Amino acid sequence: MNSKRLIVLSLVLFASLWGLAELGLGELTLAAGIPRAPILTAAGVFFLVLARRTWRIPGSTFAMGAMAAVYKLLQHPVWGCKIAAVLMVGAVFDIGFSLYEMRRADMAAKRGLAHGPSVLGPVVLAPILTFAVFVLFSYFARDVLHNPFWAIPSRMNEYMFVQGPIAAALSVPAALAGAKASDALVRSAAAWNDATWRAYRLAAIGSSIAGVATAIVFKY
Repeated sequence: MNSKRLIVLSLVLFASLWGLAELGLGELTLAAGIPRAPILTAAGVFFLVLARRTWRIPGSTFAMGAMAAVYKLLQHPVWGCKIAAVLMVGAVFDIGFSLYEMRRADMAAKRGLAHGPSVLGPVVLAPILTFAVFVLFSYFARDVLHNPFWAIPSRMNEYMFVQGPIAAALSVPAALAGAKASDALVRSAAAWNDATWRAYRLAAIGSSIAGVATAIVFKY
């Protein structure tokens, strides 16, 4: 599992599925009156951990966030804050994962040991990075985007200190599930035949098409 084409297709597939979750779960939670941010962030964590543990490529996590954010343009109306939130999740997790991987590689080199993907690392990092996203985004939306919604202290505090901890808690099982899914993908890919590879490529393309169709359904 190391061809550049496969890596790109995988990132497109996982980012598209994340974007679909943003569209579908976002509408369902809105209709049910449930705060969306913690659930949508947990969904993003699952796909980010799945992709990053499979490939371990710096920058790929932010690229996924950028691709998933494009799906927010399919919603009506389009909100800049929602797009920025997805981008920030990708950016913060990319930085966090990259620093962790560099530190782990450095420690392994000093000890003369080989190192593979860890399950514990993403599970420990996920709640820390998730809470950081909620805090950073609150100030970004207020001080950079100048959104009047975030100028109200009670709303900003509720997002950071109520929804933020909930999202951090949800990110733990999401990260664990992503790590397990990554292990299963790597193991199963070793035995895939040509038909399975074609199906995987078609899934990457189909997920993008499904995103557009889902957006149209929710819009009209």
